[in-house]
This record gives sequence, structure tokens and C-alpha cells, in this order.
Amino acid sequence: MIAKSLIQLLWKVFFYLGVYLIIGNQLNLFGMALCFSYAGAILLLPVSIHPLRVLLFAFVVGFIIDIFHSSPGIHAASCLMMAFFRANFLHWMVPAGGYEDSMNITPGSMGFRWYFTFATGLLLIHSLMYFFLDYAGFSQFGMLLLRSLLSSIFTLAGILLLQYAIEPPRRSD
Repeated sequence: MIAKSLIQLLWKVFFYLGVYLIIGNQLNLFGMALCFSYAGAILLLPVSIHPLRVLLFAFVVGFIIDIFHSSPGIHAASCLMMAFFRANFLHWMVPAGGYEDSMNITPGSMGFRWYFTFATGLLLIHSLMYFFLDYAGFSQFGMLLLRSLLSSIFTLAGILLLQYAIEPPRRSD
């Protein structure tokens, strides 16, 4: 059972990375918003995974993206910042019944409202870090905030589309 869920998780991670490298890095909404759909691979990790492993995984994901973009660690640093705050978000957002250890974080397993709040917060942290490093500081603070907000919304929409393409919602008849 564990091997099956691990294989499914790895397939989803490769799917997120592949879609970003083929399509996502070309998406640019009016020159203002970028779609960082690869961040969805970090969001869907199981609840029970140790935070140090999440950091290592996030670094590898960001490093792979940096290699394909020839960027000097901007994606890796943004992914690490997002992974660093992931444990805090999980702690702050504990549902009434608690978490199941092997539960993956998806809209279907956690509920759309919970997932939306969780993903939006972490994606905003990711985007803020990315644009902070891209602009090399706070010299254009208004543009940094605007692009971070728009990119977070655009990325969340892309991740939700990919998530629902992988696991369509179940119909309750």
C-alpha cells in the first residue's frame, strides 16, 4: 500500500514538473503574472512527512527548475521559503479531527476551502520571495506586491486545474 501511494506521489510530482517545463514557463499573464505550477508538487506532499525532508525535496524541485531556466537559485530559494513555512501552516490549520498520517494534501482529501487557504498562503510566500530576489530588494515595493499577488492567484488556478485533471472530483449520486 505504501509503495502504491509513493508511486502515485512520484507520478504527480513528475507531472507537475513536466507540465511546468513544457507549458507553464511560457505562461505570462499580461506581463504581470507568472504561473509557478511546479510549486504544486510541494503542496501535495503528505502531512506526515518530516519538515527536513520537505525542505530537501523543495530544494531539489527548485534546483531542477533553476537548471532549466539557467537562473541563479531564485526558484530553489523560493521553494525553500515555501517549504519552511509549510509546517507552520499545517500546525495553524489543523482540522477538528486532526490529520491522518498518510493523507496527501489535495482539495479532495482536505476540502476545497481548507486547501484554498493553505495553498494561497504558501504560494504568496513563494511569489514574494521570487519577486524579492528578482527585483533584488524592495526598491519597487508596489510592483513586487502586485506581481506576487497576481502570480499567486494565477499559480493557484493552474495548480487547481492540474489537480482536477489528475483527480477529478467524485460525484455524489
